[in-house]
Amino acid sequence: MDKRLILSPEERCPIAVLDDVAVVRLSLGEHGVLKTIKRRAKVVEGALVATHPGPDAGDLHAPISGVVKDLTATYIEIEREAPADEKAEAAPGDKAAGAEPVEPVSFDDLDATALAGKLKELGISPAPFTRPCELLIINGLNPEPGMLYAEELLFEYKPVLEAGLALARRLSGASRSVLVQSTACFISLQGADMRQVAPVYPASLTCPMIRAVTGREDGAGVSVIRLHALFQLGLVAQSGRPLTRTVTTAFGKNYLVPLGTPVSVLLERSAHTLTSGDSLILGGAMRGVAIAGPGRGIRKEDDAVLLLKKNGRPSLEDNPCVSCGACVSACPMRLRPNMLSRHAEFERYEDCRKEYIDVCIECGMCGYVCPTCRPMQQLFRMAKASLGLPTFQRSLR
Repeated sequence: MDKRLILSPEERCPIAVLDDVAVVRLSLGEHGVLKTIKRRAKVVEGALVATHPGPDAGDLHAPISGVVKDLTATYIEIEREAPADEKAEAAPGDKAAGAEPVEPVSFDDLDATALAGKLKELGISPAPFTRPCELLIINGLNPEPGMLYAEELLFEYKPVLEAGLALARRLSGASRSVLVQSTACFISLQGADMRQVAPVYPASLTCPMIRAVTGREDGAGVSVIRLHALFQLGLVAQSGRPLTRTVTTAFGKNYLVPLGTPVSVLLERSAHTLTSGDSLILGGAMRGVAIAGPGRGIRKEDDAVLLLKKNGRPSLEDNPCVSCGACVSACPMRLRPNMLSRHAEFERYEDCRKEYIDVCIECGMCGYVCPTCRPMQQLFRMAKASLGLPTFQRSLR
């Protein structure tokens, strides 16, 4: 067994709470900023700052109280308000855009539709929880190697997860719930049966997990929720207030941070240095994506940040396939990545469809074992985009 694919850490890695982040940078994506949110506008923690036009993506709220330092087409930057004895006189034109106190919401009397709508208003994306199902699987494994937060959430935030699970069951209508966790973890959640699996990637991905729990591959009547999403739902379920924090594994440590916390802050807290030629990766080593620099703020879906040192792993190269078959043996979906990559490379996308590219879960195992370092995952994502099929990145929105 390749130890680099083990999903459980050898030692505990407690979650450090960062309450003193001075500046946050909220990524906007498709969110529209409220007209009252302008430079130098004052906001309080939890104040609504941007809404999403779609029904399946949560709105954005200020994660800290402070002043809007900068506002662009891609992000809102908020600087924490100084203590009273350090405040300077307000500059002319300062505005209080979100100064109303945030009142907690009760979810008790809401039906599933109203509950989903209220959660969207509070920053939760309802889509993962509103799929009707008979069996609700809680994915309690770390999604990828190098992520460390799953066991710690179960150890440290069990009541939060249970509060989230209660709402998730109401939203999905599931008659049964199962918590899947590592064989090294023995934590139960009220309202869920327990199932242990060997923590070896790609067991943490949706299709292999459904297969492990049900013995089937069609997934009919089954929905899978990541522990990361359940934790966020639980935070809102417990408090009745908007989502303003998230948990992430950054550079080998776990943190509970305000949304929008710059990656540079996590670099500093974990005592890592970014040097020329290094790469920052949002997500895991197998499916993560590189970002331009450490100024990027942590989004709701960013459950990990990795530092890939220059020459830390073989670089991808546009080499021809040597037909060794290693990728075929490694594929958990029993596809032929060698043929898929050839078709994609030469833009023969309909041939990719014939090779069942829609079944590909983009786990990255084919590229991991490829001796010629072909950019397999990148080719598959390019082909899927050309065919109008969902890719891993789009499924995270």
